[in-house]
Amino acid sequence: MRALPLLLLLAFAAPAAAQEIGPQACGQEASSADYGEVRVGAEVVPQRHRFVGGDPNWDGRMGRYLGMPGRVTRLSGVDDQGCPGVRIDVDGGRWFWRLRDLNVGVARPGAELPEREASPIPQQCGRTDATVEYGPLQLGTVVVLGRHRPIGGDDNWTPQMTAFVGRTARVVELAGTDDTGCAGVHVDVDGRQWFWRIRDLSLSDDEGGAVAYRPGMASDHGRPIAPEEPPDARVPQQCGMTDETADFGPVTVGSEVVVGRHRSVMGEANWVEEMEAFVGRTARVTELVGVDEQGCALVHVDADNGEWFWRLRDMRLPEESPAPPTPSEPETPAPTPGTP
Repeated sequence: MRALPLLLLLAFAAPAAAQEIGPQACGQEASSADYGEVRVGAEVVPQRHRFVGGDPNWDGRMGRYLGMPGRVTRLSGVDDQGCPGVRIDVDGGRWFWRLRDLNVGVARPGAELPEREASPIPQQCGRTDATVEYGPLQLGTVVVLGRHRPIGGDDNWTPQMTAFVGRTARVVELAGTDDTGCAGVHVDVDGRQWFWRIRDLSLSDDEGGAVAYRPGMASDHGRPIAPEEPPDARVPQQCGMTDETADFGPVTVGSEVVVGRHRSVMGEANWVEEMEAFVGRTARVTELVGVDEQGCALVHVDADNGEWFWRLRDMRLPEESPAPPTPSEPETPAPTPGTP
């Protein structure tokens, strides 16, 4: 008789689990697209599109909205691969988000989450900057970023931080404590923008913890840190421009450049991990695109078949080879005295 309540519990739990992701089927028609339980007004969290038939239907500028909770404003039919999609409020309805890659009904946690077990990183809050303890953490320690658990109802969290959860990073500053007395650090991967509570960090494999990368994802974290090269002064560095005033300097279509990783501008790097594979490669510019939302000049290149938007300010021009010596004119021998 005791099995009946358990079966009832499982019966009610199953639909809740199904709400975690949207319907997965592509190859649909707009007139009969399956949106599952998603309706206008549903709360969703956008995630990166997976490839379907070799097509991710993705724009690099969508990366800035990853992990940011939003609400569906329109059911938008299907894309070229027949994947249903929606528009959401967090990006102003600008982009088509595949339903299969959304987390559905996910909001900020409202309840206390269980404490981590056997973590060498101090878990206590209620400290001051004078009494704070960082345990094994120091400058340069490699950690895995985690979602903050609430303390007294305060999780000291902003949705923009969600995009970094699960990523490895290096500690670049021991940042003191927040309003609840939880110790925090700044890290490199977000350009030092956010305060990360150490109680919600994990040590990476390099530091005695364990971290696994998602299949297909590359990361440069955990590699030895090389001195950062200064920007190439031959390439315009300014942002804050418009498409009409964009300055590409000496770079034109056909110019040879060395692709570089984007530096953060006003907290925004306009960067996704898939671009990392092209960093350091020599490429040719195929299009002068305009500017991004920070007003930084953008180009397309041939190395990635024009898939990504690359900030010009983070590219380098190839080092100029020394010009070959100009052949000298043969000297005319001086006339011999007495010769007519």
